[in-house]
Amino acid sequence: MAGSEPVHSLLTIFLKQPPSCLEFCPTAPNYLVIGTYLLQETKLEDSESPQQTKTGSVQLFQLDPKTPSLLQIQRIPLPHAVFDLHFSPRNPSIFAIATSAASVSLFRVQTSHDDNNKDAGTCPPHPKITPLQTISVHDDPTIPVLYLAWAPPAITLRRDASTDAFAVCFSDGQISIFNTNPPNYEFSTSEMSERQLLPTGPAIVEVWYVAFHSIHGNEAPLLFSGDDFGCLTAHEFSADRGDWTDGEFPLESLKTSDRGRYHGAGVTAILPLYSNETGTVLLTGSYDENIRVVHRTAAGKWEVFAEKSLGGGVWRLKCLDSQPSSVLREGAENEHSYLILASCMHAGTRVLRVSCLAGGESGSEDNTWEIEILHEFTEHESMNYASDVFRGNAGPGRQGSISKDLDLLVVSSSFYDMRVCVWKAGV
Repeated sequence: MAGSEPVHSLLTIFLKQPPSCLEFCPTAPNYLVIGTYLLQETKLEDSESPQQTKTGSVQLFQLDPKTPSLLQIQRIPLPHAVFDLHFSPRNPSIFAIATSAASVSLFRVQTSHDDNNKDAGTCPPHPKITPLQTISVHDDPTIPVLYLAWAPPAITLRRDASTDAFAVCFSDGQISIFNTNPPNYEFSTSEMSERQLLPTGPAIVEVWYVAFHSIHGNEAPLLFSGDDFGCLTAHEFSADRGDWTDGEFPLESLKTSDRGRYHGAGVTAILPLYSNETGTVLLTGSYDENIRVVHRTAAGKWEVFAEKSLGGGVWRLKCLDSQPSSVLREGAENEHSYLILASCMHAGTRVLRVSCLAGGESGSEDNTWEIEILHEFTEHESMNYASDVFRGNAGPGRQGSISKDLDLLVVSSSFYDMRVCVWKAGV
């Protein structure tokens, strides 16, 4: 970790339930949504095993970046715990949560400039979270949804401009892809189609993460998944538009796995960076505390270009910016740099720069990949599962320019101590 700089919190608050996920609102950049997960155990007289109850909430906070301060605006209690939440890339006022009750719930963040709030006399002073729909996504209601990934518009647009889709993965190894259908394109159990990717091995293995990837010039969508045995898998689907049979997502046409050769523990984060004629380059995070630059070749083979220990299990990875390295220093015209935010469980949060130093064709073995830890935040006293960056009017996590003088304002959380911190890091 030589060369990294520790940073200190500008603000710390404590919630009443453990935070499991958080994300800034794209349509209201000064607001963020936090999901919580509370496990309670009750001892029963006639049983040796305690009865477990999982509950949670979604909470809306306002961030004042100048003070800074965090003000809770709204809290919606839920009869289940929240594992994950993400805003839709197609409709950024909508977010979905993955729950402990085998369901996905949809919410809308309504702002004063929404169509239904155009009357200035009725404009609320703050955005408001409105529940929309809860969808059962597994036959067994006791199976938790571990992660949810929205399909990029580039994938669903190949079929219909109004179609939306998301993938979910489960603790029993199943992956399901749900998509909306004409004429109403509604998110509901009765009107959505499901494509199941069932586990094929003899053992039940949790699938911790799924990530869609769209390859420019290729009609076949990709879905990457990572499981508890350390296996990274690529699922390819038919490229034929006609294979959206009866409104269903295309059939899986090819499945390739690295067979757990490169990760020493479960794969908990997958972040595709780009694809070209040689294959796809992606970042992975693992319980084994390493971040890796992984290359899946066009022929379906796997290789690791670089890896680095971050000191804790790499639970989540978020790309904040992607730019040519020449923005950062002279003489780097053929290089590319990614600014990454990593939530590293018991080790806290890291700000990273991942750079490709070109030595040949992009994605080739002649390139050198470097992973640099710029900053580390270590004030969390338990698992850091969720972090995000305030990006002002540009919207959180939106692509912009990397600047030497840019200060990131980060909100990060930790689970058991129910801590939420605001801190600043210069990049």
